[in-house]
Amino acid sequence: MNNLDRYQNITVLGAAGKMGSGILLLNVLHSVRLMHQPQNADKTFVIHAIDQSYERLEGVMNYLKTQVLKWAEKNIVELRKQFIRRSHLIDNKDIIEAFVNDAISIVKPSVTIESAYQSYLVFEAIIEDEAAKTDVLRKIKTNNPNHPFFLSNTSAIPISILDKKAGLEKHIIGCHFYNPPAVQKVIEVVELKDGLPELSQLVKDFAKHMGKLIVEANDIAGFIGNGFFMREIKYAVDLYESLKKELAPAEALLAVDKISHELLVRPMGIFQLMGYVGIDVCSLIMRVMDNYLLEPLQCSFLDDLLNKGFRGGQNADGTQKDGYFRYSKGKAVEVLDIDSQQYISIDTIEAKVNDFLAVKTKTYSWNQLSRSKYKEKHLNEYFESINQEKSKGASLAKDYMQSMKAIGQKLYEDGVTKSIDNVNAVMMNGFYYLYGPVNNFIK
Repeated sequence: MNNLDRYQNITVLGAAGKMGSGILLLNVLHSVRLMHQPQNADKTFVIHAIDQSYERLEGVMNYLKTQVLKWAEKNIVELRKQFIRRSHLIDNKDIIEAFVNDAISIVKPSVTIESAYQSYLVFEAIIEDEAAKTDVLRKIKTNNPNHPFFLSNTSAIPISILDKKAGLEKHIIGCHFYNPPAVQKVIEVVELKDGLPELSQLVKDFAKHMGKLIVEANDIAGFIGNGFFMREIKYAVDLYESLKKELAPAEALLAVDKISHELLVRPMGIFQLMGYVGIDVCSLIMRVMDNYLLEPLQCSFLDDLLNKGFRGGQNADGTQKDGYFRYSKGKAVEVLDIDSQQYISIDTIEAKVNDFLAVKTKTYSWNQLSRSKYKEKHLNEYFESINQEKSKGASLAKDYMQSMKAIGQKLYEDGVTKSIDNVNAVMMNGFYYLYGPVNNFIK
């Protein structure tokens, strides 16, 4: 069976979730473009979108319509070429409408696992739970006579564990998309030892067709992205606890976030990032990784917050829920005093935190440099100045970066990846850092 045959019947598990909806969208765009190729005119394409409720699936269908329409409007030149055989479609509006209708028509929403029993490709994007994943994958493998390929979006569970416990006979590969999958360029791919070459090639072809960057990771829990992120969380929490000896709790938290955000020139600070991902999600990933690694990662700091009702994450419309920060119009305006469980206005404590850090070097915002063609020049100049500065903030920033470099190097030394460049690639493309953590900016 060739790859084209497999694309004709696909299942996306967890299709209405944050990650599953994006993976579903990618598959819809991929399949509908294949469908419009002249050599495929006689072929039928189907994507089964499976989730827990029709309410959730109705929401994802609305999401698909919106996103496919946006894609079509941006790619009308390509679409005119695809629709050249439909001579009755002349106006761009008519072509776009036809494309959207074709795309939505191949999606079959379902709340039953049986819908996957005829698929040749199964994209799995359900909860990060070994038992749940293996149970679903085993059911499909047992009842599907087509020997499907499984592509798991797991971000922490070793692929070999899923393969063995679900009895997949190496018909599985790790395909970790980053949020949001439709936008993020990188896919972290985890192959089994002695895995199927044709499965590896399928993923490469899919990624190329969708303009994605593959970064290879070895089959070690957490892989590159969460292997780095979870260890950085532990470092940030330890730094917070240390700074509480000199600052009030809310001030210490804001200071750590400023160091990891403003002084390291990142899109957001580490506590903001935890809140964006979800404190509950970070805690879950740590617990999962602890099942397979000798190095303990689970952090009581996160669990205590969860027990107090602080979870973070995002609302359905993409706005931030309360976590380490409270937001107004997308901007963090209050920071959590963890000890008192009260939020404090950032305006009332920011001056004290800035005085404590006392950084004299002019900082660049991530927004400024991400759009600048002189990014490398400005980063070199900025960090050269930080290297020479003796302020508290500069010292903490240098220590932070040295520790991040050590984390990245250890991932390589522990065999999580074959190349340090892969660590930098994941953090730059998956987390939008302007530079890789394993760098020479800090001497």
